[in-house]
Parts: sequence; C-alpha cells; structure tokens
Amino acid sequence: MKKAVALIFGVWLSATIASAQTVGQMTGIRGEPEAIKMARLMVESMGGQEIWSQLKSLHFVHEWYPSNRVDAYIEDEILDLTGPRSWVKMKSEIYHRVRAYSPEHRYWSLLNGEFSYGSQDRLAAAMERAPFSIYRIARAVALDDMDYEVRIGESTVPGAQQLDFYARDGERRGWIVLNAAMEPLVWATTQYHYTFGPMQRYGNLRVPAWAVYGNGSFRYQMISLVGDNQPPDVALFQPPEEYGESAG
Repeated sequence: MKKAVALIFGVWLSATIASAQTVGQMTGIRGEPEAIKMARLMVESMGGQEIWSQLKSLHFVHEWYPSNRVDAYIEDEILDLTGPRSWVKMKSEIYHRVRAYSPEHRYWSLLNGEFSYGSQDRLAAAMERAPFSIYRIARAVALDDMDYEVRIGESTVPGAQQLDFYARDGERRGWIVLNAAMEPLVWATTQYHYTFGPMQRYGNLRVPAWAVYGNGSFRYQMISLVGDNQPPDVALFQPPEEYGESAG
C-alpha cells in the first residue's frame, strides 16, 4: 500500500513540476536565454532592475544642437512608461513648439502659436516606435514583460554585442548595441538611430550623457533626468482647451 501511495505521489509531483515549468516558459520576457541575461545586465548598468521596475514615468531635459538651424534649443519631455504617450516642449529664443502624442488624443503640435494635428501616418509611426524607446525597453526588461522578445543580433560595432527586440507580431522594432560593461552604445528603431556618449548618473538612474542622431544632423546633451513611480496625468496629453478636437 505504501509503495502504491509513494508511486502515486511521485507521478503527481512530476506532473506538478512539469506544469510549473510550462507556466514559467509562458511568462516573462521571451527570447534567447543569453540575450535575456545581457538585457538584464544592461538594466543593472542603468540603475538596476528594482528601480526600473517601479518607474512609471520619466521627466528629462535635453539641450539639442541641430545642424540645419542657427539656434540650439531646450527640450523638456515627460514620457509615460506605462503606455505610448509623450509630451514635449521645445524652446529657443526664436522657436517654441509643444507637441504630444497618445492613443486618446492623437498627435498634435503647437508651433510658434500655430496649432495642428499630425496625420494618421504620423500617429501610427509614434505608436509603433513608442514601446521600443530605450527607457521603455529598460522598464519592460525589469518587469519581465512577455510582450517583448529579445535575441542576439549582428553588431556592426567591433567587439560589441547587439540585442534585437521584437514585437508580438514577430517583427524586429528596435535594437541596442552594448559595450563590454553591458552599457548601451547605440539605440535604434525602424525610424531612429542614436549613438550614445558615456554613461552618467542622475539620481538613482544611470543613462548616456549625450547622443548623436543618425548622420550627425542632431545631437543632444542630457541636462536632467528624474523618474517617478506614478504615471503622468493623461490630461497632460490633451490639446490646449482653446483648440480641442475641433481643430482637426
């Protein structure tokens, strides 16, 4: 009798372990184990998984230096890490623009006092690239978000490692090149490509201090970066009241 009970218990235990392993495979960030390991090391280099897992928004200030204009400008951005939402104010002595995008309030811009909505194509492009911001990727890795898949890619930077990030539809939407310390050197999406400078600490966060865009047409210097464990008020992404939906 004892042997039968032991046998039944053994069968049940094996089935339970197998079931737990199956569930484990169905949860968490997807991809190649080595790529997942490197992605987690990257997040550690950026301040740590405990910090990034609790972040729900970022507020950062950049100084931008465009090659095709006489003015540099200050860019003040609030980035919602819980969804594809961004609000930006850009200002110089001769230029003032506010723009925002969100699923609720579309893509809009107020340029030197003139309001306009962006096209549906522009909104769709913002919605596609938003989840693959390096900051949203860092949070997703820290949260073990199964909406993301990561694989090791082919880096064009000698001696560096590349992580490719895929959407649920199987399409590669972003990639990050890492140095030997697992710090980001390059971040790109299907729309943007940035080469980063050295890492710098801003409070508990550690991110590149500057970046150059694409062929060098733009570069920015990080002035400040502050994280928050609360998401921004969705009202931030609404058009100014005097314009509203009727302006579209």
